[in-house]
Amino acid sequence: MIITLIRFAIVATYRSLNNEPTPPIGLAYIAGSCKSKGTIVKGIDSTAENLNKIFKIPKGNLQGNGIEINEIVRLIDHKTKVFGISVMFSHEWSYIKDCLKVLKKKFPKSLIIAGGEHVTALPEFSLRDCKEIDYICLGEGEETWLKISENLVKNKNINSLKGIAYLKKNKFVQNEYRERIKEIEKIPWPDWKVFPIEPYLDNAISFGAGSGRSMPFLASRGCPYECTFCSNPSMWTTRWVARPAADVVNEMKHYIERYGVTHFDFSDLTLAVNKRWLVSFANLLIEENLGVSWGLP
Repeated sequence: MIITLIRFAIVATYRSLNNEPTPPIGLAYIAGSCKSKGTIVKGIDSTAENLNKIFKIPKGNLQGNGIEINEIVRLIDHKTKVFGISVMFSHEWSYIKDCLKVLKKKFPKSLIIAGGEHVTALPEFSLRDCKEIDYICLGEGEETWLKISENLVKNKNINSLKGIAYLKKNKFVQNEYRERIKEIEKIPWPDWKVFPIEPYLDNAISFGAGSGRSMPFLASRGCPYECTFCSNPSMWTTRWVARPAADVVNEMKHYIERYGVTHFDFSDLTLAVNKRWLVSFANLLIEENLGVSWGLP
């Protein structure tokens, strides 16, 4: 069975100059986690396919950065049985919805499963507003996607799985929320082979203030706060957990050796929650003398 994970073009207001392309670290984590026996995982990062392409999106006075849906369709393995779609931000929704209509028309027998901040915050609205979506993966996706992969390989129904929502005879169904992963150091690292990182590194693209070969990175998950503008409580709950500092540094060392990384952009929601953890991490960086910079964009 083939699963194809897709990150559509980055969306911004028309003629925006400050929407820096960023690698799809969330989907790269899903790619690393949802492999099971009998599953092949493929990825399409439309922005990485053409970092320099900017196109006009007719609806909403918007623009996209990357290749368009018709170009994406040509890259898809025709044997794909399941699509995993990232929907992070609400301003992307109208564009992604139109892309999914094309995708479903081209692959009518394949399942479309959407995940990310927007659809987790608004699952029923998203399902009713875009009937092309078969299921929504709610919140933290690694364990849910692994179960989806295992069940579909065995031709089992996934309707009873924790952490998903769907429409059944036009009735909204939201299953029990899947428990947050406690030992996040056991989550497989992002798969930067399924989603090649080199286009970003080779073009010195950084989400933060770094320069050179900048790698997106996560050392923790969640946030204990409930800011009114933020979708964190519905996406991650208010539980904050960090990986052991040594585990974080080991992954950093791997990227330095493998990709020649010179800077790390930490994409954590709130890395500086636990002072003791942060100091231990900083001290370990000093001890290891990695010769890189890092920041919290």
